[in-house]
Amino acid sequence: MTVLIVAPNQVVRAGIRTLVDDQVRIEVAGAVAGYADAAAAIRRGRPEVLLVDTSLGNGIVDLVRVRDSVGPRSVSVVALVTGEVPKVSKLREYVAAGVDGIVSTAEDIGASLVAIRTGQAPGGWISPTLGAEILRYEPPTLRPALIEETPVPRVSLDQVTPSEYAVLRLVADGHTDREIATRLQRSERVVKFHVSNLLAKLQARNRAHVVKLAVRTGLLPMACACGQGTVVRTTRVTR
Repeated sequence: MTVLIVAPNQVVRAGIRTLVDDQVRIEVAGAVAGYADAAAAIRRGRPEVLLVDTSLGNGIVDLVRVRDSVGPRSVSVVALVTGEVPKVSKLREYVAAGVDGIVSTAEDIGASLVAIRTGQAPGGWISPTLGAEILRYEPPTLRPALIEETPVPRVSLDQVTPSEYAVLRLVADGHTDREIATRLQRSERVVKFHVSNLLAKLQARNRAHVVKLAVRTGLLPMACACGQGTVVRTTRVTR
């Protein structure tokens, strides 16, 4: 099996070569510092394995893309952890990109490369130590996105007339303008006028939005059973 070592640091390249040269079934075809030489090797179809130091960062993912663009996987791209272990999110990124394996200098590199090339791990070879870390990984909890990014106008009960408040309660119950007019013994024109005032005062886009904002500002209780019984806010100001 022929292996090309890819590592930006010259000392690291020499160290990896020492480790790999000791393997009976592996021949080191060379060692390069960066992406360009490694990509050229992939396009030539030689050597059989690219052993890439994880210090190359996103270059590993880029090399996988080059490998996939040339057709069948004649060249295996293997990430090698030589020093500080990358963040688990980065290791998972390598796996998602389609690396043929992730190995570590803390374990038998040769045995891992043989397993990769002989198809013992068709889904991708993961160093046992690193695999345990990936399985234990839990992504950080994200804060839920705010439903409303724009500030909600502060509207107090003093700014809403008793008639507007009565209409608001019935709108929250899902009644139409005609139904509200019947219940309040007002004309539909008057009801529409009150609804329009409520939209303006709460800076709402529509009837559903005005109810939503009324709840958020405290004009309506969270569970508004406005049309059932007599739910009245104790802070209601009588005009």
